[in-house]
Amino acid sequence: MSVSAYSAVAAMLADEFNDLPTAKWLVGDPDERLKAVRGQFELLVEHALGHGGVVTSGDLDGAVVWFDHTVSAPVIPDYDDRLLAACGAHTERFRHLDRVMEEHHPQAPHHYVALVGVRRKRRGKGIATAMLRRHHRALDRDGIPAYLEAVSPQTAKLYGTLGYRPLGDRYGLVDGGPWLYPMWREPQTV
Repeated sequence: MSVSAYSAVAAMLADEFNDLPTAKWLVGDPDERLKAVRGQFELLVEHALGHGGVVTSGDLDGAVVWFDHTVSAPVIPDYDDRLLAACGAHTERFRHLDRVMEEHHPQAPHHYVALVGVRRKRRGKGIATAMLRRHHRALDRDGIPAYLEAVSPQTAKLYGTLGYRPLGDRYGLVDGGPWLYPMWREPQTV
């Protein structure tokens, strides 16, 4: 995937995440939020290409970004400096989110589904489900569990239909930040 391709994936995901409670907590101003979230997502998508993968659908109607945590957790080179360049004055919020998510991240080997997004106009058509099922087939074949954080009870319910179950209690961010819902999926047998 070229730089322009992963940049396009990051831009689409940032557009679709811009109104989520977590994104709003990270950056109040919607224009600044879009720029900062896109910058962080570019780092994640680029890194996933070497330490996981990116699944897309259609004409970039949706994307799933995941990391392979069956080996030691991948570290983004120069992440702190690159995050500062991408997020500017909002960097500490992004760092806080990273720390809280890391504190709750399971240690058992798994694939970490970091980002799932579908364009608004294409939602409700099974695109996210199809992308996740495509990835799950490989996980099921290889006996690998998956982990993700749902951003709402509604998305947790959707992930539940794909075999994800709550992993402990929900957890929140400081300053009245939103809740995240950790979920785990054991490999399925046909």
